[in-house]
Amino acid sequence: MKLKNLELEATALMSEVIFGHGFAHYGYFPDGVPEVLSAEAMGRAQQAYFEKLVQVIPDEVTSILDVGSGTGANARALIARGFDVTCVSPSVQMNEMARAKLPPGTGVHDALFEAFESDARFDICLFAESFHYIDLEAALAQVNRYATRGMVMFDYFRRPGFAHGDGTRGTHQAFLDAVAAQGAFRIISDEDMTDAITPTFVIHESIKNDKVAPFITRFRAEIGREYPWRAWLMEKMLGRALDKLNRRTDRAEKFAREHEYRLVVLERV
Repeated sequence: MKLKNLELEATALMSEVIFGHGFAHYGYFPDGVPEVLSAEAMGRAQQAYFEKLVQVIPDEVTSILDVGSGTGANARALIARGFDVTCVSPSVQMNEMARAKLPPGTGVHDALFEAFESDARFDICLFAESFHYIDLEAALAQVNRYATRGMVMFDYFRRPGFAHGDGTRGTHQAFLDAVAAQGAFRIISDEDMTDAITPTFVIHESIKNDKVAPFITRFRAEIGREYPWRAWLMEKMLGRALDKLNRRTDRAEKFAREHEYRLVVLERV
């Protein structure tokens, strides 16, 4: 999980520096793969993801527990929309980033959601690419404990037959079965967003292979000519990682084959 946290921090940092919003989640592309594969397109799609998320928050919701709140970008944008937001995340480093950008007094708790303890209650629990990390039954039990009205989740499940080596805990059907078995909530909307999410990986691959990799290749060649000992040390430490930049993958197709990305809203029965 430490490597995953570093990847999320790097994504959020790039988003913060380039676009000012700091989102760490995937992009939402309702019109499919954009003509121009750029970081700018990715930034717009991350904003579109947030806007889509806000659209499904039920009317009259005022208080939100942002579960797996990351660097606080979603929380900051929700607070700007008038919501009262409390954050909970197990990453101390990302929580520090969140505290730095959120209004003074915003609750940011260093805890796994499964172990989160509070006397407070919230209208909804919100999961933006965080539910898949959490044990299904434990997550629903905590939602039942803390959410007075329901839950909003924008996240992915693994498809049946695929292992969860990436941390994805369960399938969509397992989630539906667990909600039905618990009996505390009913599903009021459940949309498959996979095709609108996978362009994220097309852009990632294009930036990596077509922009970053050629520069790195030239840089390595120059270092080798000018500073051979430094080049030897760099290759010893980073050579394998740098070689991966030139490898083309079918990550978008693989993600869609192994996962389904859904936008789900639950309300209390």
